[in-house]
Amino acid sequence: MSDHTRKSATGLAASPMTSKQYRPDIDGLRAIAVISVFINHLSASVLPGGFIGVDIFFVISGFLITSQIRKEICEDNFSIKQFYKRRINRIAPVLMLVLVVSLLVGVVLLSPSDLVRLGKSSIYSMIGLSNVFFWREYGSYFAGNAAEAPLLHTWSLGVEEQFYLIWPLLTLLLFKLSRRYVLAIFGILTIAAIAVSQMGVNIAASAAYYLLPTRFFELMIGGVLALLIVHVQPTTKLQSQISLVAGFVLIIGSLALIGKSSPFPGIMAIWPCAGAALLIWAGSGRFTSSRFLLSRPMVFIGLISYSLYLWHWPIIAYLNYLNIVISPIVGTGVVIVAVGLSWLSWKFVETPMRRTGVSLSFSMVFAQRFCIPVIALVSLGAAAAYTKGFPQRFDPRVVEFETALESKPNILRSGCHVPTALYDTPPNEKKCRLGTEKSELDGILIGDSVANHFTGMLDVMAKAQGISLMDYTMDGCPPILGYDTGKEPSYKEKCLKRNKAVYEKIKAAKYSRVVLAGNWTQGGRTGEQLISSIEEVLQTGAKVTLIVTNEEIDRAGSCVIRHAMYETSGNCEGVRQGPPAYFEEIAARFPQVHIVDPNQVICQADRCSPVIDGKLIYRDKLHLNDIGSRLVGSGMLQRGQSL
Repeated sequence: MSDHTRKSATGLAASPMTSKQYRPDIDGLRAIAVISVFINHLSASVLPGGFIGVDIFFVISGFLITSQIRKEICEDNFSIKQFYKRRINRIAPVLMLVLVVSLLVGVVLLSPSDLVRLGKSSIYSMIGLSNVFFWREYGSYFAGNAAEAPLLHTWSLGVEEQFYLIWPLLTLLLFKLSRRYVLAIFGILTIAAIAVSQMGVNIAASAAYYLLPTRFFELMIGGVLALLIVHVQPTTKLQSQISLVAGFVLIIGSLALIGKSSPFPGIMAIWPCAGAALLIWAGSGRFTSSRFLLSRPMVFIGLISYSLYLWHWPIIAYLNYLNIVISPIVGTGVVIVAVGLSWLSWKFVETPMRRTGVSLSFSMVFAQRFCIPVIALVSLGAAAAYTKGFPQRFDPRVVEFETALESKPNILRSGCHVPTALYDTPPNEKKCRLGTEKSELDGILIGDSVANHFTGMLDVMAKAQGISLMDYTMDGCPPILGYDTGKEPSYKEKCLKRNKAVYEKIKAAKYSRVVLAGNWTQGGRTGEQLISSIEEVLQTGAKVTLIVTNEEIDRAGSCVIRHAMYETSGNCEGVRQGPPAYFEEIAARFPQVHIVDPNQVICQADRCSPVIDGKLIYRDKLHLNDIGSRLVGSGMLQRGQSL
């Protein structure tokens, strides 16, 4: 143990940060973080794990904030007001600028409903709750339509800002109650937070990605490191070099091996966080950090990293919205524009506002740089909502198409259709009815979100036949016993349990009719398992109706709306692929099974259209909207089809 370490063992000595206030190597680490995120957003295939750059940012934030708080507590001059004043000065000015510019661009480019959504998200972004907003709005961070949300990236600011509300008070409390054991207590809390994160990933993966409770440990790792460095620093150059190599290996490995299908954050997030912590620790003593991290380009990018993080994504999101492919040439242009805007905002907004904010009181900073921007954004958002997104900017058909797009069966039939986390929700025979209203149920509809989007079609067709069905569907779980193809562990377990319970319900209820619908895939043992599942139902004496999945049409909803918005011509149709090959075996093996193919209405020959009789029937590339589903049902009846 070095002399410095021995002097600091009580935790009372000044933090190493006092003698090394500015750490250029940390700016170099910031550069790694923002470059990783940027590349991933430009092309996820090039750097699949690039999104872990956000986790590196979390560790850095936890480290710097805790170092600052600890130093001021030990010097007996810590002030909650001063802390939050610094946070507002640091975060708010550039954020407000990016939000306003994004809104102005949105007024020109976005559809009415998308502009209303952007207005809402800008308010949530400014008050530090955008992570909650985007989780509720899109579910998965990697959902296709989320790539067109200009402010999606502000979810991470929401996590940090919520952390800032809790961490200073918790740190101050523990220092006052038990200064000697602060490090040990935080270490234990970090381990507990990792366990909470892993539980969250297992139970509700989408929520776990966005929300603070499952991200807390990443910032806490930085906080624990800030306290640990007071006691333990590299004492030899070899220790520093080993730490550097290990840190780079963990980060590079995470960038290469972690992807959007990885269960994340949870235990998986420990690796990039540990890598970041090791790189920070390596440069904490008297030894210089990596030359790479200290190089002028890396330090420069690190200095503008906050602005670069804020600017890069709206540019990419608007390109996605306009369906502009990000080729190498376009990507180069994005980099140039984003870096240019970032340097300008860092030079003329971020840095000056931080400096001038030092002399202002907390009340002035809070009023001028937080309250007034929030009021302005609320006003803009309210104007967008009140006018319903200024629809007069576009062809009247845009509003009609968007009305159809927003008729979402999963929301209209909430409780009858449930997310995976609510897999054990019991069936509701009274509320979840399709078809004719009568005292006795004739049957049940089971399946995934594709089954759910057929509820409008089935309601129309069942009414015509005097049939009463119960809707009992769940996200991501085709009605196949033993189905686990391509599923993450948490989803796999819930789907297996759900289907087991559903088929037990079918046996016990003795339905006269069972409707099976889902996103039937080619992979694995799907065909074999579906055949076994059909046999299970037939053994109960029920009639089986099997619904073919409608054809996927890439950008089905957005393509039609954008052409109407911008008055452009183009083909929004898809190619008819036909059902999986095992449907032929099912038809031959079970002649009593009635197969219903909605593509008879959606497709003409080998081309499939997202529009029927001038009405938009899709809401994304696979799912029908409720208006469209009912149109398909009417079309099936006109063709003499039945259940």
